[in-house]
Parts: sequence; structure tokens; C-alpha cells
Amino acid sequence: MKPYQKFDLLSRERMDSYLGKRGIKGSYRAYRPQKGYGDITFDFQREAVTLDPAEIEALSDRYLTFSAYGKFVNVRYSTHEFSRAVLESALSGELFDFGRRREKILVEHTSANPTGPLHIGRVRNSIIGDTLARMLSRYGYHVTTEYYVNDIGTQVEALLLGTELFGTDNYTESYRKIYENFDTYKAKVEEYMVRAESGDDEFLNSSRKRLEKFLEDVLIDLRRLSIRFDLFVWESEFILNGSVKSIIDKLSPLIRDDNGAKYIESGSEKMYLVRSNGTTVYFTRDIAHHLKKSLEYDDSITVLGEDHKSYFKKLEYAMDVLGVHNVRALFYSYISTKEGKMSTRRGNVVYVRDFIDEAVERAREEILKRRTDLGENEIEEISNKIGTAAVRYHIIKYSPDKPVTFDWKEALNFDGDAAPFVMYSYARAKSILSKVSQESEIVWKFNDAEGALLKQISLYPEVLEDAVVHSRPDKLARFSYDLASSFNQFYRDCPVLDSGDDTQRRIEIVRTFTKTMEELFQMLGIQASDKI
Repeated sequence: MKPYQKFDLLSRERMDSYLGKRGIKGSYRAYRPQKGYGDITFDFQREAVTLDPAEIEALSDRYLTFSAYGKFVNVRYSTHEFSRAVLESALSGELFDFGRRREKILVEHTSANPTGPLHIGRVRNSIIGDTLARMLSRYGYHVTTEYYVNDIGTQVEALLLGTELFGTDNYTESYRKIYENFDTYKAKVEEYMVRAESGDDEFLNSSRKRLEKFLEDVLIDLRRLSIRFDLFVWESEFILNGSVKSIIDKLSPLIRDDNGAKYIESGSEKMYLVRSNGTTVYFTRDIAHHLKKSLEYDDSITVLGEDHKSYFKKLEYAMDVLGVHNVRALFYSYISTKEGKMSTRRGNVVYVRDFIDEAVERAREEILKRRTDLGENEIEEISNKIGTAAVRYHIIKYSPDKPVTFDWKEALNFDGDAAPFVMYSYARAKSILSKVSQESEIVWKFNDAEGALLKQISLYPEVLEDAVVHSRPDKLARFSYDLASSFNQFYRDCPVLDSGDDTQRRIEIVRTFTKTMEELFQMLGIQASDKI
């Protein structure tokens, strides 16, 4: 049992026993109060209950301190007893043990058409999806990450035609040339569409080989952000393996005809499955895709931009008809950048690779201001770690439904809610540990500054659980900032090395802090550095 669980249970048992002995009927709400109001609050606002403050205070002992304010009862946990419980839990590993769960979860994210390098607007999808998958895995689920590759559609066929006519060296330029004169090439693009959607094996296999090279261009950029995939699923698979035909058969009782085109209806909404020429549309293949997910996984999450909400509602309707209820979406709002010169812009698109390069270069400038003792290789390594972390952290720290305006000054802040700040706090702690020359027995006596840091650390399990339950990876970023801030206060108030009887205890507190930060860094996709 985690420290907070243990002390929360003690508090509840004490409260319930008191209510029972006094014959007080009614229920309460219990929650973690705002800082400064204790560790747990029992809220009786909804009940016709009168609480005697003196009787409530009498419930206190060396573990718990009770106080009543109107219809609220606040409980504070003993600094010494609670701090010891936290440190013992950390040293035993129990604080960081979330067990293993049987459920298998699929997280699909990014899934961008391989028509060019990834742009900064789409990378929020990737960062949210990757962080979500990491935290689900850390919480004990069996997680698979998927990239759904759209190898059929107007954009893809235009890309294939463009590279045939104008070459693959600059495939984005070849793609652009088709769209600039689309009427000229429309008939050929439509011919390719029909060949693909009718299941032309030779055409689809040839297309996939070519698209794999363009897809790699996207994956290279994502790997710089420590984002990788377990599985690639190609849209054409559902035509080639008969899944699309099976979907049409399953939905046949509901299908209506419109001059040869086939659709299903939800209210006044027509959802087309088949064109009048007999080829299926993307929606039909996506139904097959999500049906596959539902059969292979206990839960399936697709990360989508907020402009896909109406589309996903249609998909959910079709899945409901098929009796499928274990597929869902996590929607996110979009990214914009503050006005200011980027290092490189191609047209009106900011590519992720240019954005990362800019972040690394700006990080390098900041490092050079602070460190004159590092070699070129060390500067390059640290700059890359800070630059990529700054991009990930600044994007993930906002709730997915909130828009993000990327601000370089804020993202690379060494003194505020940003990756450099939390990374620097970690490096400071590692520096302390690198100087430990000998170990001794722990003296179990805690002061308020030590207790404050350990109390913050003890929140880690419930913060992770809250983030998982509500699909809110931003909560991990916020917690990492709060934890780093708590450590800096501890560092200011509590000398660690050569502090007499306090030394070993404080060393273990610092170790526990670094362990907690490493867990957070792993989920946030941040590569830690001991030297910043």
C-alpha cells in the first residue's frame, strides 16, 4: 500500500469510527485539498450534520491531526511518520510498483499521409500519443503503438504520380507540381484511385514499396523526439484481405442505394460506404480498421485533431451498429507559433526537422552562456537533449483540448515551467550524489523541508493514476515541474553532504527524488543529462 493510501485509510477509519459512535448518519466527500489545508479533507456540506470541533480535534494522535471548520474536517499527516513511510516505501521499491495488468491497449497516433516531412502542427498528435502510450505502459498495461499508413487516396495517388513524372529526389516538390495543375493530372490520379480501391495487388504492392521510403522521412524526424512505433498498418490491407467486403456484408441490412452508391443513415446523416463505380471509400476501410482493433485489444485509443470530432461520431455510430464499444478517441487542439523568424521555412509550412534544429541551436546558445567548461561533444549532446526535451515538454504540458502557442523564450526557460528547469534540477541532484563517498545508517528524524519534498514525491502514484484514468499526459508535466520546484526549496534549506546525522537520510531523499524524476522523464520522452 502506497503511503498516501495507508494514511488516507487511517483517516477514513478514524472518521467513520467517530461518526458511528456518535450515531451520526450521512456521508462525506473525501478529497485532496489545496496546499495549506492538510492532506485529506472530509466534506459534509451536503449533509445535515453538526460537527463538534473539540471532539474532532480529540481524534488526533502522533500520526494524524484533525481539525474542524464548519462542515469541513481537515487532516494533516505527521511530518515524521508520513515522511518515514514515504522514504521506506521508496527504498523498498513499493512506491514505484504498479504491478502488471492483463488488459491490452492500442494507441494509434500520428498516422500522417507520407506526402512530405512532418509539420509542426501534426507533431502534437505524435507527442500526445507517445506520452500517453508511455504512461499507460508504466501503469502496467500491455501497450502497442500503431501508425496507420494511408496508402490510398487523392493525396497519395497525386504523390505517386508526381514522383513518376518529376522524380523522387524532392518528392514534396513533385507532389506540389501535381496540385498546382491538378486539372491536367486529375484523370490519371482518378485512374490510380480506382486501381488502388479495387484491390489491384500489383499496383498496391508497388505503391507500398515507394511509400515506405517517403514514410521513413517522417519517422526520422520522430525518432529525434524519441518516438517510435510497434506496428504499421496499411490501409490497403483491408481491401486485400477481404475485410472491407466483410464490413459491407455485416452492414447490409442497413445499407441503402443512391444510384449505385451505398450508404447507411443516422438520422438525416448519410454515411457513404461504396461509390457508384463499386469502389469503397476511406470511411469503410476505417470501419474495418477499427473492427480489427476491437478484436485484438481490450481498449483502443486514436489520437485525433479536434476537427475530426464529427467524423469520429460517424465512426462510433457504425461501430455501435456492429456491437463494438472498446474504441475511443483522444482529441487535441492545435499549435501555432509566435511571430518571429524561424531558422528555415518552406512556403507557409514549418517542418518538425527545422523546428527541432531551431530548438537545439537555441539550447546551445543558452548552454554556452552558462557553461564554459564543456567540450564540443558535451555541448552538442546536452544541446540535443535540452532542445528536443523543450519541444516535447512545451507541447505536452497543456491539456490536449487547449490550443498551444509555442514560445521559444518560455520553452527554453531555465527558471520556470519548462524542460530546462526540470532537467537542471535533476542534474543538480545527480551532482550531489556523485560526491557521496561513504554510506552510513539512516537517522529517522525529519524536518519540515525534508517532509515537504517527500510529501510531493508521495503524490506520484496518484498523479500517474489520475493521468491514466483521464487520458491527461499534461498532468505528468505539471507534476514534474512541481516536484523540481520542491527539490530546489529542499536544496536551498537542507545541506546534504557533511550534514552530520542528517547526511544519509538526505542522501536517500535525493536518490528518491532522482528516481521519481527518471520515471517522469521516461514517460515524457525526456533524455536526462547529469551535466547542464
